[in-house]
Amino acid sequence: MPVAVPIVAGTAIRGVAATMMMRGVLTRHPNAFLITLASFGVTLPLHRSQEHIRSDIRKGLRAQGRAEEAPVVLVGHSQGGLAVLRYAIDNPDQVLHVIGVGVPWLGSRSAGRLTKALSWTGRDLTPGISDMAEDSPYLAKLRQDLPQIADKVTNIYSTHEMFIRPYTAAHIAVPGVTNILIAPEDEYLRHLQSYPQFPVDDLISRKTSHLGEMGAPEVRSRIWQIVDEVTAQFQAG
Repeated sequence: MPVAVPIVAGTAIRGVAATMMMRGVLTRHPNAFLITLASFGVTLPLHRSQEHIRSDIRKGLRAQGRAEEAPVVLVGHSQGGLAVLRYAIDNPDQVLHVIGVGVPWLGSRSAGRLTKALSWTGRDLTPGISDMAEDSPYLAKLRQDLPQIADKVTNIYSTHEMFIRPYTAAHIAVPGVTNILIAPEDEYLRHLQSYPQFPVDDLISRKTSHLGEMGAPEVRSRIWQIVDEVTAQFQAG
């Protein structure tokens, strides 16, 4: 039986929007199921979202006739990528591999600006967004812990990450992590010349924005190629 693949959507992507955005990925694999962040990933801190993600994973596994702790390959987009990385760190025996797409690894400046703009209230009205700010404790702890599972992580990001500036803030420079860049050939060559400190392991040759990543056929194909490889390795023992 193929490994289950929970897919966690990003900020404010729920309901019909989430289904539409992830439809191409979901229909490619019979054991994939969609998870959305509690409170749209906005008013609930990401560490508390873990409780909901755990519950939703168990629910999805039961619906497929599996044990609640059955092995999984996790896929997460944007803020959902940060959430699945944390889940994988905390549940290494269950998670065989993690695929992050467009993950704000070094933080999102727009998230930081929103947090600052709302600071006059004296309250953190958007803790889920604040967790994506460049200097957030959540990200600091995630960076500290990720080396524990680095060899289980594939990170895919684009040269057109509209919410992550510069786009290299989506690069996970942790030994063991596989980084794959989405870019046209000319932008790929420019990346190699301009950012030798951010070497990539592979290229998906196309142009796509942050919002279009999960819908790009080449990205979907690479995700399922990785899932199939991990599944084969797992089944071979």
